[in-house]
Amino acid sequence: MPEALQFANIERPPVFPVCLVVDVSGSMSGRPIDAVNQALPEMQRAILDDPSTGEIARISVVTFETHAQIALPLSDMHETQLPMLATAGLTNFHDAFTKAREAIENGIRGLGKGTRFYRPVVFFLSDGGNTGPDWQPAWHQLTRRDDKYGAEVVSFGMGQADREAIGRVSTGHAFFATDTDPANAVREIIKTVVNSIRSTSRSFNSANPGLSIAPTAGLTPLPVQVVG
Repeated sequence: MPEALQFANIERPPVFPVCLVVDVSGSMSGRPIDAVNQALPEMQRAILDDPSTGEIARISVVTFETHAQIALPLSDMHETQLPMLATAGLTNFHDAFTKAREAIENGIRGLGKGTRFYRPVVFFLSDGGNTGPDWQPAWHQLTRRDDKYGAEVVSFGMGQADREAIGRVSTGHAFFATDTDPANAVREIIKTVVNSIRSTSRSFNSANPGLSIAPTAGLTPLPVQVVG
């Protein structure tokens, strides 16, 4: 649990902040982005169908191509309409991590003074390799362990993604979709994201709270390399 829990208003349950970071560069056009847009409402329904998850999970969506943007600020799934994503541009990991950090920090601050929260988790999805500037400084800022907003990163690659880079951007869990059909790959990734949000949310009421990843059979683990 992050140090932030020490500053809590004990009358409210802690919030579980989640940021879904989605590659929307040109290579995701067509079936991949269509599958993402179909999967997002399914993710919302799955979260709301599980009361223990729907109560505490707050979801944000960051998209990235040549530039990144916050497509959905940190939100209660009971009270939001998910965005429809479109593709354009290249693949800029640096901006993705910078904007994810902004979405998490601004989103948590917007929950109100005294709100307790668990360590944020970023689910990162890409089908390519970084074409922007060095992403490591932005990644370090996003994942700082000494910062109450510092996040865990779970990374997913598909298609022509740089497997080594997908492993490097993770703080502990990285996967690659084995299905060569991009729509099926997206579905396996989003299903794993949903399963992991639900299992992590439930863990907070157990003897061993913390990040719990539940990959589907359609994903293979990748080696995780520590970024220097």
